Amino acid sequence: MDPLVSAGNLELAKIVQGGIPATSLRELSGEFGMGVLELADLLRLARRTVTRRLAERGALTPSESERILRVKRLLGRARAVFENRDAAQRWFTRALAVLGGKSPLELCATEPGGREVELVLGRIEHGVVS
Repeated sequence: MDPLVSAGNLELAKIVQGGIPATSLRELSGEFGMGVLELADLLRLARRTVTRRLAERGALTPSESERILRVKRLLGRARAVFENRDAAQRWFTRALAVLGGKSPLELCATEPGGREVELVLGRIEHGVVS
């Protein structure tokens, strides 16, 4: 399991404040089989900023770090719910009516969107039809 996903809230708050490495964005985009800039667009991260941070091997801002950690955490939850890595990744990138025609990945650009994704995963886990 990714140590960023398994860390406690206080530890995560400290990590987010310091900024996670920009390479985390590249790793996450690889998990979804998409380009870094495509993922940046979905998460509403500025392309030029992402490109510069990757080139400089810098850290993401706290706001950017929080978005990446939100995706990682919820993707981990989806994998647990679906009990299948590929099924979880497909679900995470598919537009869903229950999410207003947006994909869970797109909604993870904001905290309220991430909370809604978490609620939907909870309903799936408990067999509640949405």
